[in-house]
Amino acid sequence: ILHILSSSSGNILEDESAIDALKSSKVIADDIKEKQAVAVETEKKIDEVRAGYVPVAFHAQVLYFCIADLANIEPTYQYALEWFGDLFLRSVDDSEPSEVLEERLTILNDFF
Repeated sequence: ILHILSSSSGNILEDESAIDALKSSKVIADDIKEKQAVAVETEKKIDEVRAGYVPVAFHAQVLYFCIADLANIEPTYQYALEWFGDLFLRSVDDSEPSEVLEERLTILNDFF
């Protein structure tokens, strides 16, 4: 657009290529604006779902630090964070699914 405006001679309103470029730019800008609005709504939904799983994260955190503290009692009880993460992900996959968030949280806490 800037190149077209700077290289234009005479009345800009009579330059068909400049008008077409501006129309094209407006269509692209409107499309981007719509996609940004969808992205904002999607981000809000993701944040709401993520916030719903905070109780499970807290439960898993407590379990991890309990297991990590076992090494203070006996050095043979040393477990890696990677092992714990794999164990947690396996329990998420193997536990019973549910569409109701509260029920899913209870299932995850009971299973893990």
